[in-house]
Amino acid sequence: MTSPVAVCEAALSGLPESLLAGVSGGVDSAALLHALVQSGRRPVVAHFDHGWRPESKADAKWVGNLAAQLGLRYVEGRMRKTGKKHREAEARAARYAFFARTGRRLKISHLILAHHADDQVETFLLQLLRGSGAAARGMDPVSVREDLIVHRPWLGIWKTEITAYARRYKLKWREDATNADTRHRRNLIRRRVLPYLQKQVSRQVVENLWRGAEIQRAEGEWLDALCAETAGGAELPVNALRKGPLARQRRTILRWLQHRGVKDINFADVEAVRGLLEHRIPAKVNLSAGRFARRRAGKIFVE
Repeated sequence: MTSPVAVCEAALSGLPESLLAGVSGGVDSAALLHALVQSGRRPVVAHFDHGWRPESKADAKWVGNLAAQLGLRYVEGRMRKTGKKHREAEARAARYAFFARTGRRLKISHLILAHHADDQVETFLLQLLRGSGAAARGMDPVSVREDLIVHRPWLGIWKTEITAYARRYKLKWREDATNADTRHRRNLIRRRVLPYLQKQVSRQVVENLWRGAEIQRAEGEWLDALCAETAGGAELPVNALRKGPLARQRRTILRWLQHRGVKDINFADVEAVRGLLEHRIPAKVNLSAGRFARRRAGKIFVE
């Protein structure tokens, strides 16, 4: 059996030398930073303080000290105070915006994050439960966000393996007490839903969900490639799209709406636009943010 150390280190092969590393201070990101340095890389350490917890400033200081001990450059960002509690999606967007600003300023275009197989399972299950449909595929090992190429090389490595790596090197890390708070959906999935499914359905349910996400992701990439030319256009050709398979129609419409800047797309939105492929009245459907899709002269477009 391959050791956790070998597994964690092998997954970093092929990464670029110039990297921005997102480090929260938890065991995952602390182990990732250590493994990057072990591989000979000198990433810039980026930490974002959401300011949600009393100890968040101490976490930021700890990560800064860790970077200094390793002789690495450290950059810190903080959530802007607005007097109201931020939602998780807003906090995530603010964190990525910070990474993007830092990357542009330092002329670094690659960001590496420590998401792992357990995170992938939780993300995939949450996507399914939220009704994401074709978009339910977990996280991509490589993606683009906010002008950054985002690398997640440990999506195939389990938390237990990462913790074993950290213990092997006697690493220190920060524990986030809010990870035990099941009022947060991800914690609820991790601490109650998945253990219940393992007990009532199958001990392999976590591994099976991970495989499902991997299959969905790979098949999704293939479908996206088939739909890329049509989905990237300013308009959708009604006749050509109508003749294609149902799965191709839906994926093309989903990606086309995303390319046109439509937000919060759900299954009903895709089906509504797909209804425009039939020559029926009305030839207009409402979308989010006051926008709508219209059929005219054999084309569908967003207004």
